[in-house]
Amino acid sequence: MSRREAAASAAPRPSGLAGMSLACRDVSFSYEEARAPIPALRDVSFVLPAGGSLALMGASGSGKSTLLQVIRGLDAPESGAVVLDGAAPVDVGYAARQREVGLVFQAPELQLFASTARDDVAFGPRRLGWPEDRVSTAVEEALDVVGLPPAHFAERHPYTLSGGEQRRLALAGVLAMRPRLLLLDEPFVSLDPGTRRQLVGILERLKAAGVTLLLATHDADLAWALCEELLVLREGRAAAAGAWDFSAAGGRLLAANRLREPFFVELWRRLGRDPQRAPRTAAAAAEDLS
Repeated sequence: MSRREAAASAAPRPSGLAGMSLACRDVSFSYEEARAPIPALRDVSFVLPAGGSLALMGASGSGKSTLLQVIRGLDAPESGAVVLDGAAPVDVGYAARQREVGLVFQAPELQLFASTARDDVAFGPRRLGWPEDRVSTAVEEALDVVGLPPAHFAERHPYTLSGGEQRRLALAGVLAMRPRLLLLDEPFVSLDPGTRRQLVGILERLKAAGVTLLLATHDADLAWALCEELLVLREGRAAAAGAWDFSAAGGRLLAANRLREPFFVELWRRLGRDPQRAPRTAAAAAEDLS
């Protein structure tokens, strides 16, 4: 492990965070194209408890990014409802809950714009109207959490950082707003192995701190390592939602949606062991096999 990776793995956990529960109830959404509706989500329903973790998977074009944007409130469903901590959109306090939902877009580093890392991370909290002392504390905590110590990175221009550091800086900008529900859209795309390990470590610490995670990804191994449950979208519909299923039927469902079993699940199956009890990490596999 490099010195920089060690520093990232030793970064403190976020403080004062408690997960938010999420429920989608028959959520549908369509895009307009040439004045004709193009369905993107069709009656999607699932439940994610506070502090839980859910992998959102499916073939390209299945509606994963659209679902994240609807949950965050960037798009309004044409029918159904997104329920946050038991509150529906018509309830008092819903808007405040929605501000506690963070969304990390694909390639979020492309949205960095400020002249210093500190100002980029501070942008969201300042827009929320926080007093400057609270903004400063949130910025420093967020930079620490993602392994970018403020003493070394706060005054750096974002474009002088490496690609992996920029990705972590963009995540810090979301974390500074203290999200209780964190939505991530393909966060591992185009990252080198070392940076992927760093990001996995950050997400593991957020989970341990109680933040609710919804991770959209094509990477079955990372989904299995980080998420307790699975939601598979197929042409905008929920093909499966709930616990991972590695039965014969579950395998057929994954294959039908161009998904594969996680590596350790396949390994456990080949070893004649129960795939449902497969380890989620290499360390756990080594311990089981020793």
